[in-house]
Amino acid sequence: MASNPRGQHGDLPKQEPVPETNKSAHEYEDSWIKKTQAIAPPKDALARRPGYGIQGRLITLRANFFELDFRPGIIFHSYNVVVTPANPIRAQMKDLFSQILDIPELASVTYATDFANEIVTLADLPVVQGRRFEVGFENQPNPKIFTVTLSKNGTINPELLLTQLRNDERRDTVPSEEGTVRALNILLSDYPARNTSVEVVGKARHKVFRMNPQTKQSWDLGAGIEAVRGYYSSVRLAAGRILLNLNINHGSFYSEGPLMGLVENFQNTFGRDRVLFNRYVKGLRVETSHLGPRTSRVGKSLKRIKTIAGLASPLDGRRTEHPPQVPNLGSSADHVCFWQDTTNQYISVTDYFKKEYNIILRAHDRPVMNVGTRDKPIYLPIDVCTIIRGQSFGGEMSTAQRQGMIKFSCRRPPENYQSIMNEGLQIMGVNNGGTDGMGLRTKKSEMIAVPGRILSTPVLKYTDKKVTPRGGSWNLIQTRFSAGVSFEKWTCIQIYTHKPQDMTRYMADFHKKMRDHGLRLPPCELPGKMIRRDDNIRTKVDAVFQELAPNYQLAVVVLHTQDARVFNYVKWAGDVKWGLMTHCMSLDKLFKANDQYYSNNAMKVNLKLGGMNQLLEGAHSRFLGAGKTMVVGLDVTHPSSTDPETCPSIAAIVATVNGQLGQWPGQARIQTRRVENVENLREMIVGRLKVWQEHNKGSLPQNILIYRDGVSEGQFPMVKNEELPAVREAVKDMYRQNIPNISIVVVGKRHNVRFYATQKADEDRTANLINGTVVDRGVTRPIYWDFYLQAQAPLQGTARPAHYVVIHDEIFTNPQANTAGKPADILQEVTHNISYMMGRCTRSISYATPAFLADRFCDRARKWVQAYYWEMLAKEEAQGGPHRAEIPPPSERVVGVNPRKLNRMVYI
Repeated sequence: MASNPRGQHGDLPKQEPVPETNKSAHEYEDSWIKKTQAIAPPKDALARRPGYGIQGRLITLRANFFELDFRPGIIFHSYNVVVTPANPIRAQMKDLFSQILDIPELASVTYATDFANEIVTLADLPVVQGRRFEVGFENQPNPKIFTVTLSKNGTINPELLLTQLRNDERRDTVPSEEGTVRALNILLSDYPARNTSVEVVGKARHKVFRMNPQTKQSWDLGAGIEAVRGYYSSVRLAAGRILLNLNINHGSFYSEGPLMGLVENFQNTFGRDRVLFNRYVKGLRVETSHLGPRTSRVGKSLKRIKTIAGLASPLDGRRTEHPPQVPNLGSSADHVCFWQDTTNQYISVTDYFKKEYNIILRAHDRPVMNVGTRDKPIYLPIDVCTIIRGQSFGGEMSTAQRQGMIKFSCRRPPENYQSIMNEGLQIMGVNNGGTDGMGLRTKKSEMIAVPGRILSTPVLKYTDKKVTPRGGSWNLIQTRFSAGVSFEKWTCIQIYTHKPQDMTRYMADFHKKMRDHGLRLPPCELPGKMIRRDDNIRTKVDAVFQELAPNYQLAVVVLHTQDARVFNYVKWAGDVKWGLMTHCMSLDKLFKANDQYYSNNAMKVNLKLGGMNQLLEGAHSRFLGAGKTMVVGLDVTHPSSTDPETCPSIAAIVATVNGQLGQWPGQARIQTRRVENVENLREMIVGRLKVWQEHNKGSLPQNILIYRDGVSEGQFPMVKNEELPAVREAVKDMYRQNIPNISIVVVGKRHNVRFYATQKADEDRTANLINGTVVDRGVTRPIYWDFYLQAQAPLQGTARPAHYVVIHDEIFTNPQANTAGKPADILQEVTHNISYMMGRCTRSISYATPAFLADRFCDRARKWVQAYYWEMLAKEEAQGGPHRAEIPPPSERVVGVNPRKLNRMVYI
């Protein structure tokens, strides 16, 4: 059942009385801090929490956590499952585990499994320890038999675990913590997994969705993809408690049904782009209908599931004696031929299915799927393939799909709160007896209460005034930027689809607004350049940009098209290939432009050309304003499933050039695909230090404060043990004496922690918490120095606080660097205040500006890479070659900013 995109309505928790926070947890946190202060931390440990913050107005919140309760004396037993031959295809794993769980030794045991490599039971099973069992599939030409071995991982004793979590003398994680949490999550996923109308998805099985057409809440995103509303659940260890984190989750899924429908929907959205469609369906699991069901060794009927490796390709089976005959990537069943040993000749897919199965194919012009491998292809026509439900879409969405997902997932806090309380708890079975058989349930059917604080709003300054934001925002009426740039020549370029428009009025209005804000520039040179959007668009853009780059400081590019490929190429040509600073405007938005629209664009232009917009008023910048601290943002982005197989990961760095925090130039680097750590960090830090020197008469910063984006909890040691040493090596390269203090703070965005107000006075007009709310107790652990901060006041939807974790600190706990003391408070204050320093808008943003800008630079560099692939594919087509699935990976030059624009904020 398709739902309204806004979802259900509801109310926040009752306003009275204010719930009490957990006193024992609070006392434990205070005791831990008191006992820890005199103990030196191990050298390899993460930064130790120095205390809890006290600044701000104290409030009480609900957090989307539920305390778990366990049956007295219960012990869980975890068993590792090894399948040989190793790595059977994912489509087979659930069937194999179903057979494993049918063995007599497990028949009478209460168990839960992740259907991948672990089984958790409520009874010890010494009889299965080390034993081998055979499972497999019988009724097929070459029966597959697998050997399964079970070995015990260990036991989980909840009572012992709670004792350890309440031990205020423990300075590190509990023994086998990762395995313990994983086993508890497997137990909690068992109840929804047994519900036939529910799908538990993801490797960690944290996400639960109702996928039955009669009960699911969904929204059609087009191109065969739908958005579905569900829940995220995860066990979290906190101060003296074991908690269940439960949150609303929105996922994108392939629509269940005939593969023919996906092909048609894709073509309606993207056309016949076989290269993109090849990546679109790669990894998709389909049920086949031309063969009967398989039979397991115990006689169960099993569906025949195949995984699509891609479209039929000219590269398939090149090493075989008789390679397939595939004219182009995604050729149809009539034109894809393979060698048939029984007849010693080639046969088309169409003829084969008519001959062997008496199936007359209807999809003669549709692409053939390869469900084997590149070296050993197996071809299926789409006529016999049905997409099975519950498959997440991990590719990059189109603009329309993203907008649809945002519309569907945009819900006010009361709606999400009520969904969690009414449906979320039930679907997980933790408050209705569903998990009683596993020996656990929630202690109360209510979210835990935690203390929070609302921090003060910083004061911002411009050339002619100071501003105190209200509700996280302010305006630019009669305001001159702090440092407006001056330039001499600029023009307009139109990329049109039908006919160019007269830009005189619009460029005059934009010119006036830029001058109002303090930029010094002449009128725009018109009529400018006109480029028609056709198959030669790249050649035309290159010619115009090459001509203009030596003489023009800015080109305003008016786009008549929403084609992302055109935007990407414009940016790549300007930022990288020719060094022409571009600023893009959409024709549709320009036709409706008002003063605010022009002001927003003026902010971006000023930053791109080296100016500064808002600054923090002196006291609100703390020690950062002294001009001795370089603030750095770091991020790594990875290719999506719809990116080419040769697409690399990209790392980006941005950094301040002085104490004003107004300019954040940076650098992007290509790095190994899917590698999480910043591979070239040493060189990148050296580069930022040299830029700092250029702006500070040769001096270097005394402090380096790094906000690291894009890191999960499991990667904290990587940052500590790999990236911190790389920063220190960069410091050795640049400093002869007075080695700087280094602090690294990880910024987490992709978490599922949410907070809800318990009093009207603590929420804004959207029912979100007042921006500036910080939480560092109740849902955290004292062994980490972390906190949650909601700096943003969202215009709609539910705010997500950023999660900050200090990996290493030599600044905030250092009296010489932070003379104000109060390290916990000062870190929270500084982090909150710099969230107002995103110079392209007049609102505080959702997380710290340096991390946000590093993320934007990664995104821009990714667009450069996509433009590179578009150009390479066009060259291949022009040479008459077949559509290949692989293109050589981009070099460093693809993401290297042109020397003309080096150390400018080209990405903003």
